Amino acid sequence: MGKLTIGYFLEDVGQEAFLQALVERVAQDVGINKKELHHDPRNTTGGKGRVITELRKFLRDVQHSRASDFDVLVIAIDGNCQGYLEKRNELHDIVERSGYRSAVVYAVPDPHIERWYLEDVAALTQAIGADIKPDTPRYKCERGRYKNALREALKQAGIVPPLGGIEYAADIAQALDLYTVGKADAGFKHFEDELRSVITVLRRPDSFLKN
Repeated sequence: MGKLTIGYFLEDVGQEAFLQALVERVAQDVGINKKELHHDPRNTTGGKGRVITELRKFLRDVQHSRASDFDVLVIAIDGNCQGYLEKRNELHDIVERSGYRSAVVYAVPDPHIERWYLEDVAALTQAIGADIKPDTPRYKCERGRYKNALREALKQAGIVPPLGGIEYAADIAQALDLYTVGKADAGFKHFEDELRSVITVLRRPDSFLKN
């Protein structure tokens, strides 16, 4: 069986750790284990500006046959309180204008990825191995609100994370109740639904993955 190659253009390592684990989780749900996946992160630093710059370069290279496309391309930028649809459309327009035709999935955590870390308290508790009662803030556009809430949750368990909680991203993603998080966060549901649909199609016997 061939490997499914997932390319990533992301703002930071907090997105990388969480989204790669979430891709593995959804793939597992449709019958693909993580050994059948190849993660190929092309950009994981520099914020939105760097994501857009590197994405445009990649799309030009594919258009001129200087680079290969991916089975699935994951592009993520924080919503920063501008909303899922506006940010997704901004990314989608860039991809459409390039003529890129392989599968693309957009992740727009709004306002920031740490909100997705915190949406399922049971998953967070399981991931850190401690019974805690984190302060899960309601949606608000205050800068650093969700990062600080994640740090405070870990401090309840006596943990001072040097990376601010990114260390637990994969464990949180693996433990999530996807229905619960999708119900609480429309952006998460859109991402999960798109990803699941794309991977399900690729899992079919007549697609890329061959037995």
